[in-house]
Amino acid sequence: MSRFGRKPRVELGEAVTFESVLTILTVLLVLRVVFLVPMVNLEKAKTVEARKDGIWDKTATRATATMENNPYATAFGLGKAHVRLSTTADQDSVWIEASMPDSSVVVALHEKKQGRYVRMHAQARSETPTCQYGQIGWSADEKQWFTWSDSVDYGDKGVVGRTMAGYKSWISRVSP
Repeated sequence: MSRFGRKPRVELGEAVTFESVLTILTVLLVLRVVFLVPMVNLEKAKTVEARKDGIWDKTATRATATMENNPYATAFGLGKAHVRLSTTADQDSVWIEASMPDSSVVVALHEKKQGRYVRMHAQARSETPTCQYGQIGWSADEKQWFTWSDSVDYGDKGVVGRTMAGYKSWISRVSP
């Protein structure tokens, strides 16, 4: 008998079809989307809510005036912002609160006697702000404040923490 005339013996069992594999993969993908994505979004929402303390919402509602001659517009990039200037009780410092056109919030502290400033900028209402600090000086010709000798605090120098604590303390005293 020749080799070609015999029927091969198949003992592999039932083969899996391509359609069965696609069906299984589709079911797994649907289960992943149905159960995993909402769990991830829920955890993200919990994290955001935990970080949000409402300070930026309060700042945005306080900064409602649009100033024509804002002397801090150049120094802090507040050209088209709604800005509120508040002098402290001892007249040594000025808190600058601004709501930007892109919905971000800026809070700056200008210490007049020392010629220093700290500027905090929060892109989202639930985030820790970026912090820039340095020296600030007045230009009589331009009738504007200008900054120089800038530094940035990414949270490692303590400037953000001290300024946030001071701002929260100050705002709790001045607003109901």
